[in-house]
Amino acid sequence: MQDREDRRRHALRAAGYICIALLVMAGIYLVIQLYAILGRTYRTETAIAYTMEDTLTLPGIAAFEAVAVPGSGSLGYLAADGERVTAGTVLAEVYTDPAQSAEREELDRLDRAIELLTKSENSVGSDLSLLTAQTQSALYDLLDQLDAADYTGMSEAVDAYLLAQNRLQVSTGQSEGFGAAIADLQAQRDAAAAALQGLATITADRNGYFISAAAAQPLDISEETLQNDTPASLAARLQQELPAAGAGEAGRIVTGFSWRFYGVCSLEDAARFDGVTDVQIRVPGKQETALDAEVVEVLPDEESGLAKITVECRTINADVLRLGCEEAQIVLATYTGIRVNKAALHIVDGARGVYVKYGSLQRFRRITVEFEDENYLLVPDGGAVGTENEVRLYDEIIVEGPNLQDGGLV
Repeated sequence: MQDREDRRRHALRAAGYICIALLVMAGIYLVIQLYAILGRTYRTETAIAYTMEDTLTLPGIAAFEAVAVPGSGSLGYLAADGERVTAGTVLAEVYTDPAQSAEREELDRLDRAIELLTKSENSVGSDLSLLTAQTQSALYDLLDQLDAADYTGMSEAVDAYLLAQNRLQVSTGQSEGFGAAIADLQAQRDAAAAALQGLATITADRNGYFISAAAAQPLDISEETLQNDTPASLAARLQQELPAAGAGEAGRIVTGFSWRFYGVCSLEDAARFDGVTDVQIRVPGKQETALDAEVVEVLPDEESGLAKITVECRTINADVLRLGCEEAQIVLATYTGIRVNKAALHIVDGARGVYVKYGSLQRFRRITVEFEDENYLLVPDGGAVGTENEVRLYDEIIVEGPNLQDGGLV
């Protein structure tokens, strides 16, 4: 009887061990399956519209047709850099006392305040809804500049908001006008102007674009010298510290309506200019906006393995007039399309393409590359399946992931 009971206990214990073993095996299998599912991580990027540039960076020198404006001492400039001036325009005044500089700043501030209040009174009969909209728009513009930390045009944005606010107050009767304030400011303005009477001034003797010596020290090199440079001599010149123009100049007046950039590059890079006439030019850190330009000359030199590139631009502004010896970016062409990460590229049966995520499925989509750089491809917006380029705007392109195959699960 006792033996039978022992055998039954042993059988139950063995059955328990078997159940535990089965449960452990089932748990291990479940863990393996979960790891296989959850471990299949995919990284995707949305296909967005993008513009890419084919650029070439050239060291070189910017040259202008310009004349010097004689002048020295403590100068207060009245003409802005890049301003178009005519013969007889007062460019600067010569201070004999440091306090005169502060007086000039005060005079400019008072002139701006008087002009603002005078304009503010010219709101009689204006539509109230229009004035309210102008006030809101000016406020939003001011806040946008503050948010973007763009302080270059802050004074103009503040003036625009104050003008709109003042006009609204006059129109709604909150203010009777600014006549008394204008009269008080005018008296202060007359006193500041009196302190600056009799100062020596520097005037322009011809028409052109003015650039002050305080903003840019021009190079002591003529454009004729740069025109006559061979690729080798220009390259050697760029390796030296170029001399600046002598002292005694208050600035320069650029008399031409265009300027040229003389750069040097390898013969291989020069070949990229074949058939190219219209380009764009920018100088990072100085002239950020790419300006339309024209390739005037590509002069190769087989002996030195170099080429001289001459580019002419017809846009002149304050940033351009500060250029000298620079590294300029020449934009040879601009392409617009859909941006695709290079890491997503695959070749399947000889066709270049990418895998796109549609719901929980992977789909292989062929692409046609228009342009590429070290990180991205640019492809045209694809149409229906079966066209040469099948990727469409806003597709979720799989950049990384295991077991990529057309029709596979994600």
